[in-house]
Amino acid sequence: MKRPRKEGSVERALRAWRPTLPSDLASLTADTAQPARQLVTAALGQLKLGEQLDEAEVAAAWSELVGPVLARHSIPHGLRYGVLTVGITNPAIHQELRGALKRDILARLQKRFGARRVRDINFRVIG
Repeated sequence: MKRPRKEGSVERALRAWRPTLPSDLASLTADTAQPARQLVTAALGQLKLGEQLDEAEVAAAWSELVGPVLARHSIPHGLRYGVLTVGITNPAIHQELRGALKRDILARLQKRFGARRVRDINFRVIG
């Protein structure tokens, strides 16, 4: 006997939207950009894809933002609730980053990605 397949996050999100889609579709006007943007924003929020996209963007820009020397000794590990966690391979660099450089790096991140997306940085020694 086959076991029923577990419902994933995509299926849960679609199931949650199905009751509201007909009324949303009926109310669409000639300007469909706003409702589409609202649906995509809701989808990203419900599926938690927005945070994953933010993490990918920060990781891609990290080397450019901190420079090649710091990039060799650090790697962004995650962005949760606006707090970026960065792994540092060298304890001496960890001390420097926690001190004077943190404000500068945070300011660069906030200028590029916005203060709401990156509110703080948490540096941790790894390895």
